[in-house]
Amino acid sequence: MEQAIATATGIEAEILRLEQERIRALVAVDLPALNAMMADDLVHIHSTGLVHDKTALINHIDTGRAFRAIERGQLSIRVMDDMAIMHGPMTNHMVVGGEPRLMEGMVTQILRRENGNWRFTHFQLTLFP
Repeated sequence: MEQAIATATGIEAEILRLEQERIRALVAVDLPALNAMMADDLVHIHSTGLVHDKTALINHIDTGRAFRAIERGQLSIRVMDDMAIMHGPMTNHMVVGGEPRLMEGMVTQILRRENGNWRFTHFQLTLFP
């Protein structure tokens, strides 16, 4: 992702940096950082179909502490005024129930600019077959 940020400009670079920060915060379980980058009306749809709002997702991350590393592939970003849609592949390296787990899939994220800051408002992961 570092290379993508280096070649991106303007809003795309801002969004890529925010995604990089989201990944760092998930692995570090940095709940204040996650709280700041998520919109209050966040809808997060897990690969299992489980739907969380912002509060439930932050509690889930705090309780599970499952992420060990997250990799993103080529990301596509479309910006429309104060909304942006980003999609691309993601690989989660996790520990679930004491066992290593690898989750690979395609993610769609929607961001909204609020008071000059981009915030995640929607997330959906679909696993590759």
